[in-house]
Amino acid sequence: MNSTDLVPTVIDVEIVEERPDLTPELPDAGALPDVAVDINEVLTEEAEEDLANSGRQNTRTTYNSRFKAFASWCVARGRKPGPRTTEVNLASYVSHLRREQIGHDTIRLSIAAIVDMNARAGHEKWPPTAKALKIYADARHEQAESGRSPRSAPPIDMERLIQMVDGCPDTLGGLRDKVICYLGYYCRGRRSELAKFSIASVEFVSDELAVVRKWTSKNDKTDAGREYEIDDPKAVSALRQWITALQEHGQRAPHLPLLRRVDQWGTIGAVSKKGWGMTPHAVNEAVKRLARRVKLDVAGDVTSHGLRAGIPTDLGRLGYSAGEIKEITNDWSSTEQVEKYRKIGRRRAGKKADDRRSKAITELQQLRPEADPAE
Repeated sequence: MNSTDLVPTVIDVEIVEERPDLTPELPDAGALPDVAVDINEVLTEEAEEDLANSGRQNTRTTYNSRFKAFASWCVARGRKPGPRTTEVNLASYVSHLRREQIGHDTIRLSIAAIVDMNARAGHEKWPPTAKALKIYADARHEQAESGRSPRSAPPIDMERLIQMVDGCPDTLGGLRDKVICYLGYYCRGRRSELAKFSIASVEFVSDELAVVRKWTSKNDKTDAGREYEIDDPKAVSALRQWITALQEHGQRAPHLPLLRRVDQWGTIGAVSKKGWGMTPHAVNEAVKRLARRVKLDVAGDVTSHGLRAGIPTDLGRLGYSAGEIKEITNDWSSTEQVEKYRKIGRRRAGKKADDRRSKAITELQQLRPEADPAE
């Protein structure tokens, strides 16, 4: 494994482990001593701006947060975070995270963030990651042996989805929460993707069919986004009612966010300066709050990411293979995560995860010769 393996890798889970003490604010640049530099090693302002704004916004935000934690750790110990980050500082920070028993996914994300931030500053494939990756590998094995693994949100399959939407209160906020649930399930949306939906993202093709366009935060190789057809009558009805309600409140312009904050009096909140109607965090909190309200069986662990896992879980329950589910949904680049959802679906249906293996074992047992009655 090398530094080029880190940045493009996508792990389809949400990092739920947060340690506020490890993510303090980055001190002002003035707190660091000035160092003479060669003009040939300094990017132009235009290049700095382009690099800083490159990539997906959600990825940039995550990487910025992880690099800020690293920079604060460095400054507190009299070290310079860079960029250009030293190999020694990277390895030392990873060792610190390991000893703090931070999840290995977060450690790996931190390494990727530091490599990415250096690349944005013009230092491609820097710093060297061999030492840091050795420590990361040890942390991963230690956590696996101790039974610690990255926490994944439990899937919100159709059974749980129905319980949640049926439990939404008969208010404007309740209608909005229904829309979040339906879009998360049928569009397999991450929280950041749900928050980015605009009114123009939804097209009512007929009374029974809505087409929703999603611009993904990961793995989308085109500018066209992806289209999802929704023909669930209740889902289409909820979308229509919500957009009609936005229109009645003077919030129907196509460019406006589809999901909006709603207070207890039914007042729709203003769009933020950054263009959010609801932030990704607010979307997640709405799902968690609803799960607690309806006393979902997994309410203590549920997040909005569980909605994204709903359809592959249900397809697994119906007997589809991971490869078939990947092809049907076209939302995962590999079958590894899909296989996890497929197994959950099978077991939720009270069936073994691998029927073929069970059948093979049964057939092998049938080959065993009968015992001699005389013995």
